Amino acid sequence: MTLRELLKSLHGVDEKCLDKEVMVSPPSGGYESISHVSVLYVGHAVIHLAAPQPAELPTDLWAGSQEGDVPAVNPGDLKKVWQLFIDFQARNPSQSGSIGSTVYESVCSPGADVEAVWFRASMLAMMTKMMPEMLAQWTHDGELDDVVFEVAATFPMKQMQVGVVRQGPPFDVEEFLKQIGGGT
Repeated sequence: MTLRELLKSLHGVDEKCLDKEVMVSPPSGGYESISHVSVLYVGHAVIHLAAPQPAELPTDLWAGSQEGDVPAVNPGDLKKVWQLFIDFQARNPSQSGSIGSTVYESVCSPGADVEAVWFRASMLAMMTKMMPEMLAQWTHDGELDDVVFEVAATFPMKQMQVGVVRQGPPFDVEEFLKQIGGGT
């Protein structure tokens, strides 16, 4: 959207004023929590456009220990974080992005290990993207069966280390599928 289109969309801006010379001040504001840009029309009212607030930077989910096993999680938490992944993809097809850790925390049980839930959901996402046929029999109408979340919540997984190249996922895929099959 251009500045002209934005100003035109504002109520109370006279069409004939849109092509006048304007001055745009740098982000300012007399208050720490408020930042805005002022568009000054000579002889006209000042229009303040709110500057976008910086998005919350996601927590570095790799910042903790990168060795050992991924802790087991609540299957309900795993399913809710999985649903966040699905909803994000539906709203942003063919785009990538990130979700802040506070969003994950908001859908998980109090005290949940959000990093572990995120990691396990990410492993499911990797499987559905790179090996969709493996989970096909437990996928109905685009939804994974509950047994997938139940097994994935506790199945032994190793944390992935930065700089370490792996030849496959950090868990035994065949055993994972066997356990899902045994739970259906």
